[in-house]
Amino acid sequence: MKSAARIASVLALSAASAWANALTPEMMTKAPVKEGLPPDAQVTALEVQPPKVTLSGKYEAAQLVITARLATGDTVDVTRLAKVQLDGGVAEVSPTGQVTSVHNGTGLLHAEIAGKSVTAPVLVADIVENQAVDFIRDVNPVMTKLGCNAGTCHGAKEGKYGFKLSLRGYDPIFDVRALKDDLACRRLNVASPEDSLMLLKATANVPHEGGQRTPFGSKYYQILRSWIADGAKLDLKAPRVTRIEIFPHDPVVQQVGARQQVRVVATYTDGKQRDVTAEAFVESGNSDVAKTDGGGLIDTLRRGEAPLLARYEGNYIATTLTVMGDRTGFAWQQPETWSRIDELVAAKWERMKIEPSGLCSDAEFLRRVYLDLTGQPPTAEEVRAFIAETSPPREKRNAVIDKLIGSPTFIEHWTNRWANMLEVNSKFIGAEGARLFRGWIRTQIANNTPYDQFVREILTSTGSTKDNPAASYWKILREPSEAMENTTHLFLATRFNCNKCHDHPFERWTQDQYYHLGAYFTQVQLTADPRSGKAVIAGTAVEKARPIFEIVKDTTTGDMIHLRTNKVAAPSFPFETKLENPLPEHASRREQLAAWITSPDNRFFASSYVNRLWGYLTGVGVIEPLDDIRAGNPPTDPELLEYLKTEFINHNFDVRHVLRLICQSRTYQLSVATNKWNEDDKINYSHAVARRLPAEVLYDSVLKVTGAPTHLPGSMNAQQLPDSALDLPSGFLANLGRPARESACECERSNDLRLGSVMALLSGPAVADAIGDTKNGLAKLVSTESDDAKLADEIFMRVLNRPATDTEIKKTLASWNTIDPEHTQLIAAWQAKEQEQAPIIAKAEADRLAAIDGAKKELGRYETEIAPKVAAAEKQRQADIAKADAAMKDYEKTKLAAAVTKFEETVPVARTYTGWELLDPADMKSTNGITLTKMADGSIKAGPQTSQNADYTINVDTKLAGITGIMLEVLPSADEPGFGPGRAAGNFVLGEFVMKASEYRTNAVNEVDFASAMADFSQEKFDVKTAIDGKKGDQNNGWAIAGKTGVPHYAVFTLKKALGDAEGSRLRFEMNMPRNGKFTIAHFRLWATTSPLPLTFGLPAPVIEAVKKPAPSRTKEEQAAIAAYWKEADPDFLKLTLTLGKNQMPLPIDPGVLERRDALATAELPIKLDPKLVQLRQDSTASNDQLTHKRLTAAQDLTWALVNNPAFLFNH
Repeated sequence: MKSAARIASVLALSAASAWANALTPEMMTKAPVKEGLPPDAQVTALEVQPPKVTLSGKYEAAQLVITARLATGDTVDVTRLAKVQLDGGVAEVSPTGQVTSVHNGTGLLHAEIAGKSVTAPVLVADIVENQAVDFIRDVNPVMTKLGCNAGTCHGAKEGKYGFKLSLRGYDPIFDVRALKDDLACRRLNVASPEDSLMLLKATANVPHEGGQRTPFGSKYYQILRSWIADGAKLDLKAPRVTRIEIFPHDPVVQQVGARQQVRVVATYTDGKQRDVTAEAFVESGNSDVAKTDGGGLIDTLRRGEAPLLARYEGNYIATTLTVMGDRTGFAWQQPETWSRIDELVAAKWERMKIEPSGLCSDAEFLRRVYLDLTGQPPTAEEVRAFIAETSPPREKRNAVIDKLIGSPTFIEHWTNRWANMLEVNSKFIGAEGARLFRGWIRTQIANNTPYDQFVREILTSTGSTKDNPAASYWKILREPSEAMENTTHLFLATRFNCNKCHDHPFERWTQDQYYHLGAYFTQVQLTADPRSGKAVIAGTAVEKARPIFEIVKDTTTGDMIHLRTNKVAAPSFPFETKLENPLPEHASRREQLAAWITSPDNRFFASSYVNRLWGYLTGVGVIEPLDDIRAGNPPTDPELLEYLKTEFINHNFDVRHVLRLICQSRTYQLSVATNKWNEDDKINYSHAVARRLPAEVLYDSVLKVTGAPTHLPGSMNAQQLPDSALDLPSGFLANLGRPARESACECERSNDLRLGSVMALLSGPAVADAIGDTKNGLAKLVSTESDDAKLADEIFMRVLNRPATDTEIKKTLASWNTIDPEHTQLIAAWQAKEQEQAPIIAKAEADRLAAIDGAKKELGRYETEIAPKVAAAEKQRQADIAKADAAMKDYEKTKLAAAVTKFEETVPVARTYTGWELLDPADMKSTNGITLTKMADGSIKAGPQTSQNADYTINVDTKLAGITGIMLEVLPSADEPGFGPGRAAGNFVLGEFVMKASEYRTNAVNEVDFASAMADFSQEKFDVKTAIDGKKGDQNNGWAIAGKTGVPHYAVFTLKKALGDAEGSRLRFEMNMPRNGKFTIAHFRLWATTSPLPLTFGLPAPVIEAVKKPAPSRTKEEQAAIAAYWKEADPDFLKLTLTLGKNQMPLPIDPGVLERRDALATAELPIKLDPKLVQLRQDSTASNDQLTHKRLTAAQDLTWALVNNPAFLFNH
């Protein structure tokens, strides 16, 4: 869901910029803001790009970038500052440096500033009166620039105001057809182009929701008009853009507030190049550092780096803009380097004029590396030993790194990381499946399985998830599209989901590539492992239960259907890679996929994982977010990422090798303390970054520093938990941001300190229980260490992994010395308050007892007064019960058998055409606190209702195949007003009846379409047909039965298409009853039929089978089925049953009794004490207890304060 939010925000941002960037050439020639050279700048040379300007045709333009070289070696963009002249009159130059053609010929461009000049020849050719315009080359880029096909306009999924274009113009055939064919060709008028609706709307000559996109007569107007006048043709053989370039590459701006012009050049399939700056989009990936306008001109806002993404006609190129800012007084000094990592990082510092921090202390290093590699802090003894070690710092630190990598705690920590990413969750694979899958991951981590082999085993896993737990990956990700999106995200850090419905709006990925790659995920089959027995993973409201273990295998059937073409998509990869080992001739699609993904030549595979590792250990990835590699998000240090990737591949994907390289670098071991020259650095690793401990690490660390036992299930540490469903009763891990393991996205984990996490730390039971446990390490420490100063120092060492300073010890001891006087003051305050409140409490208690006595006497008097009346009413009730019971028994004895026989002999043949099977509800729920209960006869009874309306949701598991219809039977009840079936004097309004289904073989949950609806009775204007018209929430719409309440009614819903799976289906019924006034159904049953159409109200299937037989040949069971059915259906017997049930209901309690009972209950309430007295009593009790364990209390208080301190909560 977070990655989706991030994607959504990026889409919205880009859509907004598409409108903002919809500028005409005229708007791009606006006068620039006031600019100037840096103070005291000395220009030594002037350069111009392009060195030669060539324009073909009257619509082409070229963007100049004029750069001044200064004596300092810096460069400055002077495009808008230089004096520019163009001899020959063949072209014009705008104030922003855009060159546009005037007539054919040659000329010479002169640029001059500060006594330096540069020239560039200009050639203009191929200008003709009726300039040919091509849709793909000329028109589509203009429409994109004007925002016509943006996601917020006609490029939206459903278009805008009846007109739809393909998003960003990725489908020219669709677009030309939409322009030429829709609205009887009104959008284009070839005979009179000016009257084309396309131009009238764009120039706002007729009302247009998007306003004026380009003025009448502008260059863009002329391009569009020329295309229309030429017949609005589409040449599919026209050259297309193959790539784009941006110049200058990685520009550096020296001053904050200065501007930088860039130019974008496109290369076409015929080899020609063209300046497309005017129509290209250049966007900043860091709007805090830089912002862009519509002509490739960038405004700088503050020091820093901003990735720039240029896009044009589905092609993308990225570069990085560096804003240096004022670095007066900075002098570069080469820092000490221990490795190639340090050299690469230092090169970036020098380029960015950053002075790194110094090395962290031994204590800081030890805590940092322990937490990073093992997820647990070191012990006090380990800290002391490390600090005391006299070996050279680098040598002893390397030794610790070697000791930790591969240790048992290292294995648990990295197992937990992968269990999160692989979504090890009992919700998907059951508790046993989660335990097995985590165990498999742990084995791979312990064995240091090469990363490529680890991934291949997951992607190609087959067999039972019980025997080969890696196959659980496919049990979790059952749908091909879901598996494809997750796999590319997890193992390639690529978001391959935005291109499902259209070409990716900000990436090179196309919609075709989505389905071609998805085809590799379609030929996977899951079947139940017989060893599962009856054990299942409980289903959800929209998903049926599944076997606990399943068998995964490859098949040769299964295809991905392309959304746009509705054809089978053939498997192919979005880019080629070199395979180290050739695949077998008949390799499965998954084997081909795994080989492609894990190839050393796959530019995303190794890079994405080393980037994760770097980010895990330093807090900031070379690419951020860690799992979001894309053109618009380039690495902040490409050389560093390339080095880490190469090392990873050259060492056979050895994860431990990369971890060791990073931890042993001097860069990793820098201090968090900053200086003047790096305090603003967030991405260049010039100082360590403080990182909040992950939830599991935090809990395990609390246990370790306090010596308390775990309270997690199975007495496990948090990082050993096999399942994300396991937590402390307080939800500590969830509150602190542990991932839910429902997505591979890194964004699932939250390391923010929100209100819930702060409260979990400050006042939650998890930390309090660990610190307050009388058998923890603190209690033992207090009993063995008699020196208070040493006790305080030891607590600092255990919790913060460093010795306490003299100041900290003095303040701690001073605080401990206040315990006795504070206790004395508290007791005195409490006793004074008790004396003050004593007479007030005595009077209040006497008044309370008197009120109770009076209320009891009044209740007794009133009950005595009405006793004769109550006795008479009870006598009459018993008589009515006896009378109704006798009448019912008499009917059963004298008439029921005859009625059953008459039913058997006279049942219409038509009623035997449709046989109904009772549906057994698996689970039920209602809104507004109503309880739904399954009765013995399979019906569902709604509990008491206080709300005005309600919605019911009923889930049913069935193995019926070929279901053709559903019947809703509403039943009367003796305890309902008017005998029901509804609660509004017997009536109800079923606003909408919705059915959804999920079959065993697929996870897909689909809403079921009904063909028709009929009922045995419908109230006027409330026909049952309106219960399936889609108008959910309408109080005046739906099925109702006013006029015929108190009896059963039936509604039959015929399905448009039969459904059901003999292996099992889950059906979900949603009953929307929005009408206020308690118009809800109180009692009902659901039935299904597989009978052929047309459907009737029919009979239960067993009854039909019985009545079809001659009476003498019926079995006892069949006779009983008929009798039981008619006993429920006989209207005369039903009336007798309801009458008896109503009479058997207890007499209502007299209102006077209820009133007097309430008065007694009120009188019995305890008196309200003064809140301050209550607090003083509690504080005094606690203080007395603490005073008896004064040193332990002091130690606990200090530990609590340190645990809630950033020095503990963060890894620094």
